[in-house]
Amino acid sequence: MARVNGEVVDGGTANNISYEVGSDKMLPGLDEALQGMSANETKTFQTELFGGEPGSGGEVGDVDVTLNAVKKRELPALDDSFAALASEFETLVELRADFKTRLERVKSLEQGAQARDLLVEQLLEKVEIPIPESYVLAETEEHLKGEGREADDAHRAEVDSDLRKSLKNNFLLDAIVDQEKVEVSEEELSEFIVRTSMRYGMPPEQFANEVAKAGQLSSLVADVARSKALAVVLGRAKIVDKKGKSVDIEALRPQLTQ
Repeated sequence: MARVNGEVVDGGTANNISYEVGSDKMLPGLDEALQGMSANETKTFQTELFGGEPGSGGEVGDVDVTLNAVKKRELPALDDSFAALASEFETLVELRADFKTRLERVKSLEQGAQARDLLVEQLLEKVEIPIPESYVLAETEEHLKGEGREADDAHRAEVDSDLRKSLKNNFLLDAIVDQEKVEVSEEELSEFIVRTSMRYGMPPEQFANEVAKAGQLSSLVADVARSKALAVVLGRAKIVDKKGKSVDIEALRPQLTQ
């Protein structure tokens, strides 16, 4: 039961609710209040209330909570039986080894992504790329119009900044495409379409048709070419982690250039 200034809040009473301590999915302070309580015990704690009577949202109120019963979640034993049930492996040793391999790969991908982004930033710092102001203004207005919302100065500035950064990245990579004479094969374009369609949850054929109808096929080809250009530059860079260990960018190339 929730009260504000001694008055019960409308809709502030709930009964027989199952709640997992530590999930932090209800009122702030509930987890702390429940800790140490026994069955059939009642405790009052203060919290910030949301909803209820008009004007009560955000106000500090008193909440009475009664613990009807305590249940303990039984977790399966971490053994070979668990490994066979939860994975394609027969033993816990195999499952742990696979988990370790996956974690190491995720870490390597994060390192590679950081190296990729840092490399682009450093390249952009070394070159001056003029951006047509009229184009930036038109694209910013188009973006804000597409959002269908009233844009304040801060949001407009954010959109403008993101657009300029995106344009500079594209201009930089387009220059590398020209310099390295990067070409896109039908197989590479098809692979890109398949990967991208999966992110949109669409069949590849449907995605390809939608792209063609929108006249965006050339943009797709340009994206693939830019990814290949970035891969070329990454391949020439020597990347090491904080411990001085080399990061195998070549092995991560498919993921880093998507």
